[in-house]
Amino acid sequence: MARILVIDDEEHYRSALRRALELEGHVVVDADEGDAGLKMIASQGADIVLLDIFMPGKEGIETLREIRRRWPQLPVVAMSGGGELGHMDVLLAARAMGARETLRKPFDNEALAALLARVLGPT
Repeated sequence: MARILVIDDEEHYRSALRRALELEGHVVVDADEGDAGLKMIASQGADIVLLDIFMPGKEGIETLREIRRRWPQLPVVAMSGGGELGHMDVLLAARAMGARETLRKPFDNEALAALLARVLGPT
């Protein structure tokens, strides 16, 4: 199974993802903003990152850029409940900046499991 880092400022969302992913056998660590997530990758590593786009502190797009610079092969899944950057959908922008996949919140556990299977391959 995979070591998954969840970076999201909403504690209840991190907890729900942790429960769902741990039931699937994954090891889950989490951070509440981008800088904390980057430190976690540097110190503990990750097989994949689930990254919220809108967060206080270092937000998701900035965090994604840093991950791409420092760990170019690390798969990142951008998550957002909506929103736009100017006239551009944030998830499309995240994909253009290197996110492997995107998830629009809210999503169900089946959609998450299917996405992880695509990104990580057989585990």
